[in-house]
Amino acid sequence: MPPTGFRVKLHRMRLLAAGFALLTTPAWAEVVIVRAPGFYFSPREVVIRPGDTVRWLWSGGSHTVTEGTDGLINGNEAFHSFLTTNFQVVNVTFSPAFLAANPRPGGRYDYFCSPHFVGGMNGVVWVADPAPGVESCSGDGTGTLCPCGTNGPAGQGCPNSAGGSARLRAIGTASTTADTLRLSVTGAPEGYTTFFFQGSTLTNGGAGVVFGEGLRCVSGTVARLGPKTQSFSFAFYPEVGDTPISVRGKVAPGQTRHYQAWYRDSPGLCGPPAPNMSNAVTITWQ
Repeated sequence: MPPTGFRVKLHRMRLLAAGFALLTTPAWAEVVIVRAPGFYFSPREVVIRPGDTVRWLWSGGSHTVTEGTDGLINGNEAFHSFLTTNFQVVNVTFSPAFLAANPRPGGRYDYFCSPHFVGGMNGVVWVADPAPGVESCSGDGTGTLCPCGTNGPAGQGCPNSAGGSARLRAIGTASTTADTLRLSVTGAPEGYTTFFFQGSTLTNGGAGVVFGEGLRCVSGTVARLGPKTQSFSFAFYPEVGDTPISVRGKVAPGQTRHYQAWYRDSPGLCGPPAPNMSNAVTITWQ
């Protein structure tokens, strides 16, 4: 048996290692689900934070999840796995160590399915590092309860008839002189229009109020940013050619603004067609 002093030293080293692991693994780490229901990935694009895990789930066919844009497997991919009946789950954790070993410009990780690359089976993982803004007003029961009697997952909006909940996240830089901020929403019903909008205050102290089958989180002076169609289970604002958020929302440096996404759910989860909402994101502009 090692001497007592050595055992104490070893114990201290283990405690330090455990503490370092906690510091380098974000407390908010989540698992983001991407499915392959046909010859496409859904959602095709997702926004995550460092420490999050993207989990691809198989539902048919024979695919790969291969990082890159050229459709080739040449050994320098940040990740490459089969997604088949024998390998039905692929997990990639975008830890700080993974990101440092596999840096990509703008935190953009393109990937594709090797057998179906020519047919356009590809996707993008955006890593927001640092993540702009603060998320709040979710329909997970921590604030105002959702009107249909069921709560959504943590950090997302109230459940909808498509079996999901709308999740709003931001990526880019909120600067009025170099605005690259983009808002991303996933989980709204496919093919429907999603409206992105900005408000000057959070409703009900950030807990939201019931509106249709969701929670209205943003109020005060409201500016409508623009409509986008939910396609492959995601939508972005702005896209190429759209007016930047700082210009569209007429914001000035130092101002704090709140953002949310609105969509019409048809049929509604607990009745006729009704509006539903995402969570909110609060941004302080530079």
